[in-house]
Amino acid sequence: MITLPSVCRLGVLAAFAATAVAAQTNPGWDTVKAIAAGTEVRIAAGARTIQGTIGRTTDDAVVVNNAKGPQTFDRQQVSVVSVRKPSHRKRNALIGLAAGTGAGLGIGIAAQAKSGQLKVVPNSAVVAACTVAGAVAGTLVGIVIPSGGWREIYRK
Repeated sequence: MITLPSVCRLGVLAAFAATAVAAQTNPGWDTVKAIAAGTEVRIAAGARTIQGTIGRTTDDAVVVNNAKGPQTFDRQQVSVVSVRKPSHRKRNALIGLAAGTGAGLGIGIAAQAKSGQLKVVPNSAVVAACTVAGAVAGTLVGIVIPSGGWREIYRK
C-alpha cells in the first residue's frame, strides 16, 4: 500500500538525484581555472564569442590571448567556455589508407582478365594500379573527414 510518507521519501530521493545530475552536467569555475595556459579555448561572453589561447585564470577572471591581444573577461560575463578537442587527422588518414588499400586490392583482383579474354594490360598491373588508387583515395578521404571540434567545459 502506498502511504503519504513513502511518497514523500520518493520525492526527496528524486530531488537529490536531480541535484546530483545537475551538479555533474554543470561543472563550476574550478574546471576553467584548471585549464593549462596555452590551451585553445572559445569563450562566449554576452553577445560576443572569442577564440584564442588561455593566458591565465583567476577566481574572478580569465585572460584570453588572440590576434587582437590579451582580452580579460570577468567571471560574471562568461557564459560558456569550450576547449578544442585534439585532432585525429593522422589516425583517420591511416585508417583510410588501410581501408582504401584493401578495397583497391579487392577490386584489382576482381577486375583481372579471365582466361579466354583479351589481355591488353597484364593482370599484375591491374591489381597494382587499383591498389594504389584505393590507397590514395582512402588516405584523402581520411584526411578530409572532420576531426577534433569543441568540448564545452563550463556553462553559466
